[in-house]
Amino acid sequence: MPEAAVQLALASSVYPPAIAAVIALGRGEEVRLRVVLMVIGAYLAVFATGLIMLALFNEHTTSDQAAREPSAWAYIVIGVALLWVANRVRNKPPGEKKESEGSSKIDKYLEGRWLVLILGVILYVVPSPIYAGAVKSIADTHASTGTKVGYLAIILVIMLWLIELPMLILIAVPEKGQRLLESINGWFGRNTKKISWIAALVVAIYLIAIGIIELI
Repeated sequence: MPEAAVQLALASSVYPPAIAAVIALGRGEEVRLRVVLMVIGAYLAVFATGLIMLALFNEHTTSDQAAREPSAWAYIVIGVALLWVANRVRNKPPGEKKESEGSSKIDKYLEGRWLVLILGVILYVVPSPIYAGAVKSIADTHASTGTKVGYLAIILVIMLWLIELPMLILIAVPEKGQRLLESINGWFGRNTKKISWIAALVVAIYLIAIGIIELI
C-alpha cells in the first residue's frame, strides 16, 4: 500500500456536509437502517469513481522513463487545482442563507430509505482533487490490477472513516451518540473554513512537490 495514498485518503476524509447528514439521520426514525444505507451509498459512489480514475491513470502509467513526465504533471495539475480550491475557501464570504438552503435540500433526501441511499451517492459522487491524488499514487505502483483494486478498497474505508465512526456510534448508542455527534458537528461548523483551506493548501504543496521531484 503506497504511503502517499493513505495520507491523501486521510486528508480527503474531512467532509463536514456528510457528517451533518449522518447527524440529521440520527434525529429521525429507523436510525440504524437509514444511516447504514447512507454509508453504503457513499461507498458505492467513492468506489465507482475510484475505479474510473484508476482505469484512466493506468492507461498512462508504465515503467518507461518517458512516461514519468505526464505522471509528474498529473500530480502538479491536481496540486494547482487544490491551490485554487484553498484560495476560494479562504476568501469565501460567510453565507448562512446558502448553508440553510443546502440543509433543506439534504432534508428532502431524509424522508425515505432509498432517498437516503441516493443521498450517500450524491454527497460523494464528485471526487475531490485530494482523492484523485490518492488514486494516482495507487496507479503509479507496479502492482497487479487486482492488487490496485484492493488498495482502492482499503483507501475507501480510510477516506470514509468520518462517517463510518458516527454510523457505528448511532448503531450502538443512538441517543447518547446523537448528543455527542451534535457537539462535534458544532465544532466543525465553527472551524470548517479554517480546516478546509489549510488541508487543501498542505496537500497541494505536497502533490506539487511530488510532481517536481519526478520531473527532476
